[in-house]
This record gives sequence, C-alpha cells and structure tokens, in this order.
Amino acid sequence: MKVPEPKNVRPYDQGQSLLFPPNLKEFIEENDLCWVVDDVVNAMDLSCLYRNVSSEGNMAYHPRMMLKVLFYAYASGIFSSRKIAKALGENVAFIFLAAWQRPDFRTISYFRKNNFEAIRELFGQIVRLCQELKMVKLGHISIDGSKFKANAADRKSYDQQRIDKEIKSILDKAEQADREEDDLYGPDKTGDELPDEIKDRKKRLERLKQIQKELTERGKKKVNATDPDAVFMKTKAGIKTAYNVQASVDEDCQVIVAASVTNQPTDDEQLIPMLNQTKENTDGEIGIVTADAGYGNASNLEALEPYNVDAYIPDDTYQSRKRGKTVGPFDKDNFVYDPVEDVFICPEGNVLTYWHSRHYSKGDCRVYRYKMCGQCPHFGRCTKSKAGRSIWRRQVDEKVKAMRKKLDTQAGKQIYAKRKHIIEPVFGQIKGALGFTGFHLRGLARVDLEFLIVSIAHNLRKIAKYGYQRGAGLAPRPEAAATV
Repeated sequence: MKVPEPKNVRPYDQGQSLLFPPNLKEFIEENDLCWVVDDVVNAMDLSCLYRNVSSEGNMAYHPRMMLKVLFYAYASGIFSSRKIAKALGENVAFIFLAAWQRPDFRTISYFRKNNFEAIRELFGQIVRLCQELKMVKLGHISIDGSKFKANAADRKSYDQQRIDKEIKSILDKAEQADREEDDLYGPDKTGDELPDEIKDRKKRLERLKQIQKELTERGKKKVNATDPDAVFMKTKAGIKTAYNVQASVDEDCQVIVAASVTNQPTDDEQLIPMLNQTKENTDGEIGIVTADAGYGNASNLEALEPYNVDAYIPDDTYQSRKRGKTVGPFDKDNFVYDPVEDVFICPEGNVLTYWHSRHYSKGDCRVYRYKMCGQCPHFGRCTKSKAGRSIWRRQVDEKVKAMRKKLDTQAGKQIYAKRKHIIEPVFGQIKGALGFTGFHLRGLARVDLEFLIVSIAHNLRKIAKYGYQRGAGLAPRPEAAATV
C-alpha cells in the first residue's frame, strides 16, 4: 500500500517563479573567502592588466572579473582551468564573482598563462596591502625552499643512452616494415600508403631528435620530453621530476613576501635573489633573516654584508654536528689559526706555514702546509700525502666561524628556533589546506607564474583571518594578529 505524502513539510515546487529577482549575495555564507577576494581585487590597481586588453576584435572579458575568479579558485584549491570553468556554472560564489559570465576553460587558461609580469606586480601590491593591514612588519623573515612535482611523467625523461636506443629501435622497425611491404606489394610502393603506425614512428623519431638537440644545448645529462625545464630532484617521495620553490615569509602572520621557482636542486644560490625580491615587494627595513643550512655558505654570508640585516644561517658542518655527527680529531676546524703569525697549529702542535695563494670560483684563498707530516705518528689518519697536510683559508671562512659562535648563544638559539615555526607551516598549508602539491603548467617561466598565484591565494587566506572584517572590509584585526 502506497503511503501518502506527509503534510507537515515545507512546500516544494521546482517550477515556482520568484516575485523579485534573487540577489546572489543572499546565498553566500558570511565567512566565505569570496568577500575577501572581491574587496581585495577591487582595491587593487589593475593598470598592468588593462594594458594587455586589445582594442580590436571581439570584446574581452573584464580583467577584474577574470582575476577574482582565478584568485578565488586557487584559494579554494581549484587549479584546473576546466574545473574552474565548471564551477562558474555550479558554485554560487563563483557565479557572484563572475557576475553570471562564463568564460570557457581556454579563456581562463590563456588569461593565466599570458599575464606573467602583471601577476608579479599584483603579488607585490598584495604584499604591500598586508603591510598596510599591519600583517607584515619585517621584524623577522624566514627563507626556505620546497620541492614540488612538475607536470611531467618521470618516465618521459631521456639521457643520451636512452635516446640512441630508441632511435635505433625506431629505425630498425621502419626498416623491417619496408622489407615486409616490399615482399607484399613490391618495391614500387609509395610512402603515401604507409599505415598510421609507421607515420607515428616518424613523428616520434623527429621528437627524439629534438630532445637530443635540447640535451646538447642545455648541457644536461637528462631532459624531460614533457617539460624540458624540469629536472630530477630528491623529494620526500623519492627522486622525482620537480621544481624547487622558494619563499620568504614574514613572522607576524606568515604572509609570503617573496616567491619564485628555480630548477636548481640546491638552495645556496637563492638567498640573495629572495632577499632582493623581499626588499622590492615591501616598504621598510628587514630586521632578522633566518634560513637553514642549505643557504649557509661563506659566499652568502659575505654577500649579506651590504644588506645590514641580522642573519642566522648555519652551515652544513655546524648543522651536522648539532644532529650528533662526530668530527674527527684532524678535521680542519681542529687546526687553530694564529692571525699574528699567519700560521695554523695542528692538533699535534706542528706549525703549518703559508705556502701559496690560489684563486677559484668561491673566492681567493691562502694555502698553508706542514711538510714533515711523514714523521708524525698520525700520518695516514690526518693525511696520506707525502707532501704534507694542507689547509685552505679564505677571509670569508672567518664569517662562518663567527656565525657558528652567534648561533651558539642563548639569543641565537631562540631566534633560529623560530624559523621552523615561521616558514615550514606555510609549505604545509599550501600542500595540505590548499591541496597544491604539484604544478599544472609547464616550463620554468609558467610554473614561476603559477606559484605566484598560489602565494597570492595563501596571502588572501591570511588576510581573511587577520586583516578583514565583514561589513568593515579591509581592516587590521589586532586581537586576531596577537594570537599568531
């Protein structure tokens, strides 16, 4: 027996007409991030985008609308242009920001890929906005890097041996196919009648030769066919085709004040560029800079001098010792330098005198040697050279020792301990909360652009937490910032 519909329910009529047109704002939650995105973009100078709009042809979508949609998508963890286009027809917040307009995924992709310089300028504007909202004070910034997967399959990486092997395989198959066709159709068969399989081999051969050319021109051992700019890097998930993402983060609200992407696996060459970008994007003087041992070499410490910042950056040797790695009795650091006599004293009391000067890429150095090591009871442990033990000394080596001493002070330990609480959570938020674990664009310039958008999305979420009041708009919230 069929049960009749209940009477104590709300009316339900999908064909009901509305007396007044609905206002989309009434359907959006009070704490939705779209309010922040809307107010922030409305407050920005978009001249850098307007200059790129053509005055001819079909009318373009308004750059302000496109920017709001793009920023809100990334801040919501939606990175695919197809998924963004889909959300424009399903998500009320997207519909509100786009004012019912629905650019297709190609238009969204084109806008994202072709406004690199503008996006960089807009990133700087948002950083300065965070300063105005008292969210960035530059009292302490921390710089670090993290590996992000490239939009390229690891199996698509080629070295010279693999290229040669695949080219030989294709040529052998093509030759075999020619012989089989001659047997079937005779030697007069034309190339136009080749099946698609053979034509595909020809295209693949051309592509392999192009990869071979890139391998030679770039001077690499390997190159990826999908994204030639990406390289193999050591990540937590193993060796992957990836990029090295760099970020500079302010202590107060964990705002990203500088961001870039490199395909260099190590961080040591990124310290000064990141510091320069931080200064370009902000108004004010930087107080303290912290970074891990990946940036801690003598050249970087010397290059920091003109910046007048209080730096706390350990070197690899210092960090290894802190982790419990033992140092041998004849390590260089156990040789004492006497600046008055300009000599080194070895652990056995022997004197290493100045021998000669040398110049190399990391700077000029003076070499000291003791020639009678063969008579020492520790010969073979300290050195196996019959010419004797040598010590290289650069002027900047003193800066490394001074930094170690600084880090060993109580104040130095407390300041450096803050580093992991400033920047490491930012990469965790990007990968965890935003869900951005790998790039969707290809090529170094484009992935650099994409991470700038990710950084903007991160900063917008910070503005929503510390620099925005619903109804009052963009305004600092001291009570919230005090909890950071």
